[in-house]
Amino acid sequence: MRDEVVLDASVAAKCFFPEEGSAQAGALVMSGAWIIAPDLIFAEMASVAAKRVRRDGVTDAVARRSVNALGDLLNETWPMAALSERAFDLAWRHGLSAYDGTYVALAEARGARLVTADERLVRKAVEAGLGDHVALLADGVR
Repeated sequence: MRDEVVLDASVAAKCFFPEEGSAQAGALVMSGAWIIAPDLIFAEMASVAAKRVRRDGVTDAVARRSVNALGDLLNETWPMAALSERAFDLAWRHGLSAYDGTYVALAEARGARLVTADERLVRKAVEAGLGDHVALLADGVR
């Protein structure tokens, strides 16, 4: 059985924009793990890239390349429609955002772990009893 990892936009962004955790994110995507994500990640990456242009002075060309190259990091994407009901449950019952719930729902459905840089997401998932399906990038991925 192959090692599957759900990648969220917080980690994907670190692969394109140098910041704390970038080396760990790069190592994760180069690890040979099967990298999956909900197709939501494309819209989230576009949002991150736009913020980097507005706030951090990243050039339009660099930001655009990150958006266009995101698919190169992923082995597989899942449609949000298949995850939306569980994402709703996670949002309503456990206080995750529906966006975060989409990533957790995919990890749960695939028996994988979501790797994220979002400490709040990890905390909420652990509180929901889904700690086996989440990992914080800063803690390393085992």
